[in-house]
Amino acid sequence: MLNLVWSPVCFFDARRHRPPDWGTALAAPALCAGLQSVSVSIFSDKTRPMVDSVLARLDLPLTGLPSPHVFVAISALTYPAFFGLLTLAVLALDVLGKDAGQPTRLTEFTALSFYTQVPYCLLMILIAWVWVPDPIRLPAGLSTAELLTQVRDYQATLLSEPLLSTGRLLSYYSLVWLAAVLSIALKVVTGLSTRATVVMAIVLFTVCAAGPFLGAGVRLLL
Repeated sequence: MLNLVWSPVCFFDARRHRPPDWGTALAAPALCAGLQSVSVSIFSDKTRPMVDSVLARLDLPLTGLPSPHVFVAISALTYPAFFGLLTLAVLALDVLGKDAGQPTRLTEFTALSFYTQVPYCLLMILIAWVWVPDPIRLPAGLSTAELLTQVRDYQATLLSEPLLSTGRLLSYYSLVWLAAVLSIALKVVTGLSTRATVVMAIVLFTVCAAGPFLGAGVRLLL
């Protein structure tokens, strides 16, 4: 599996001549989902008390929010949904390109490419573990509009903290890596030129960048 990091061309080329190993392939997005569940659970445990205090000030029922366990479970669906989106994108690019006629192999390679996201998921667990949010301080006597403004300002302050900013930056680097590996997989299977591979990488990164929005959509729908 280390060849996926050091030499993805050799990694995919070697597997191209073997029967698909679906256990190893599908374990990648599943592993990412599990690791993300851990980091989301840690973040939720640290921020939920502040959310509850704000809702209490607004006289809103705390039962209106999903439980932390439900929220973690919903967040874990992001990576399987992301895998489905990228699989469709890779297959569509194959059809638009050289149409190698190997959808099964491309689906396997798309799943295997998610191993590139494991380091990022582990780092997010570390960030969640060491991150300590500043307590929210809300003055008494605020109107609902003023209270919501204070909450938005507090949220913006949290997101601009060094640890969380680093996490966002790492997410973009990991998506660039994922898009590059997926384009290499397409090149190995379809025999694309170097120029076409670069174009595919750019298109795939655009799709990858939609991943966080997909995750937010999944949480809203469920």
